[in-house]
Amino acid sequence: MIVTHLELQDFRSYPSTVLDFAPETNIVIGANGSGKTNLVEAIYYLSLGKSWRTNDTSALIRRGASFALVRADVREEELHRLIEILITPQGRKISLNGKPIRRLSELSCLVNVVLFAPEDTGIFKGSPSERRNFLDISLSKQSLDYFSLIGKYNRLLQERNAALKSQEPDKTYLEVLTDQLIEVSEPIAHYRGIYIDELNRVLSPVTSRLYGNQRVAALQYRPFIKNPDFKAAAKKAYHRAFESDLYHKVTSVGIHREDFSLLLEGKDVAVYGSQGENRLASIALKLTPYFLIENPAKKPIAVLDDIYSELDAFHAERLSELIQSLGQVFVTTTEATIPGAATIDVAMHHATRRIEKNGR
Repeated sequence: MIVTHLELQDFRSYPSTVLDFAPETNIVIGANGSGKTNLVEAIYYLSLGKSWRTNDTSALIRRGASFALVRADVREEELHRLIEILITPQGRKISLNGKPIRRLSELSCLVNVVLFAPEDTGIFKGSPSERRNFLDISLSKQSLDYFSLIGKYNRLLQERNAALKSQEPDKTYLEVLTDQLIEVSEPIAHYRGIYIDELNRVLSPVTSRLYGNQRVAALQYRPFIKNPDFKAAAKKAYHRAFESDLYHKVTSVGIHREDFSLLLEGKDVAVYGSQGENRLASIALKLTPYFLIENPAKKPIAVLDDIYSELDAFHAERLSELIQSLGQVFVTTTEATIPGAATIDVAMHHATRRIEKNGR
């Protein structure tokens, strides 16, 4: 899976831009604040119809413009797809080969992007919601069933929290919502457990390549329910928390509180790892889903924003070697660092750009 051609109109800092990309490594270079991240943000937007940087659609539209347009040609073996996303302050309209796409789940099947961004460096020290978000996005791209389930769960959770906040909560209605939450929670927890096992299958090899020596890394999943009888145990957990939920007016237990940690050589990297170890571990985690997909034609596109920051020369070289083993990659940096990569210089006036080849 590769993006061969991209057109931007009034997207972020780009008034009008046309780009053709190499099928392998593309380095986006330029000074800080020159628009590197804006460019790769547009590529990521093709995968989910949203940005990792903001939930405000208007922020994606260049100041003074009424809309933004992202148009891309995506190739998967012999399949060629033209994807267009029109972004307005009211929302977005997505089309595939000129025909409207109504559901975001369809878009995630057409373009798969794995992302590393600077804020991911703190994923293990940060909020559990960041780690759950990683799981939910990765699993939603892999399974339309999971995408549907997590959407349903979030709607039910919102309803339950709203009911708890009412002046006189209806306990019968809350019980119905609780039963519905439990019903949808069981398959979500099952998916998460299996996916964590799959990630663990490839995590140590990826981590070892980044470190340059053998390292044992493993994700430790902390599920809402450990009892094999999920529904009965969940029912008891909700019952125990009910009075507290009424008092605090929020749902305090459930799969939306689940978490995982990364153990490096058996030790929690968030607690015992250095800043450098946390950075390398976060890079390994974010790249791991790439290696779970065996069909070369369906391998994700990798967007790696400012990934070399704070890495010493040794680990930067290990990272470059790993990047060169991937399919299509977009790397933002202040200078070209990977021999043979295509280079896109964003200093070329935010207009039509050409691709230059370095090395081979």
